[in-house]
Amino acid sequence: MDARGAIRRAAAAALLCGAASVAHAQQADSPLKNVMKMLGFATDPPQPQDFVVQSRPKQEPDYIPVFQAPPEPARPVLKDKDLGKLKGELDSVEKRDDAIRRAFPPAAKAAADEAKAKAAQAKPKPASASQ
Repeated sequence: MDARGAIRRAAAAALLCGAASVAHAQQADSPLKNVMKMLGFATDPPQPQDFVVQSRPKQEPDYIPVFQAPPEPARPVLKDKDLGKLKGELDSVEKRDDAIRRAFPPAAKAAADEAKAKAAQAKPKPASASQ
């Protein structure tokens, strides 16, 4: 009788495992989900608000491949002459911005304070007279 009871328990466990599969549990009207709802372990997701529904596309978007190569640049490669000209423009903008930054009083004060702090750290401490 113990062997028959063990077989029955094993069969019941196998049946329960088959009924409780993940794919089956994720279905909207599965019996397992209904039981879990009654026990308070599962709920139905709430309906999204109107602005969410309106902002979503009406149809599913097309498949976007994960490893798609980036598009080629629209501009051609710069020649040496054009590249030098661009570097010169960037240097002139950098010099202009540095001049503006140095003339701005809070920035000038911060730079002076930073220079004082560096000088104080670099200055060696005097030896103590107790030696």
